[in-house]
Amino acid sequence: MTEGKSGDQMVQDLVSLLSTQASRIRELEKTADMHLHQHGNVEEYTASLYSKAELLSELFDLAKPIIDNLPKKQGEEIARQLGNFSRNAEQAMEVGSIFFMRQLLYPEDYLEGQENDLERLINSLQTRA
Repeated sequence: MTEGKSGDQMVQDLVSLLSTQASRIRELEKTADMHLHQHGNVEEYTASLYSKAELLSELFDLAKPIIDNLPKKQGEEIARQLGNFSRNAEQAMEVGSIFFMRQLLYPEDYLEGQENDLERLINSLQTRA
């Protein structure tokens, strides 16, 4: 563990990092929707969704220094989830699928106003800390 930091503090650091990224992702989605629905600007819509996918593709690497300092079992589970988010984003960008980029973090049965998968992970970490 990082010198002077407890496991709970490391989880809080991770929650803070992930919360910042989750907020940025929600803002990019909101911006994308505004470009499409209010302005009919498909190029800016696409650019915003690419930015979302880029943020997600970098999420695992960004969180890895913290994850490496968590208890092994907890770190492995979080790494698996964040790794999935990152891999899915990389695949969406690789194939250039705007639909796939828009759906990143959202299960098939998602209803507007619910938490996305990243927000669900953050809340699960907060309840464990």
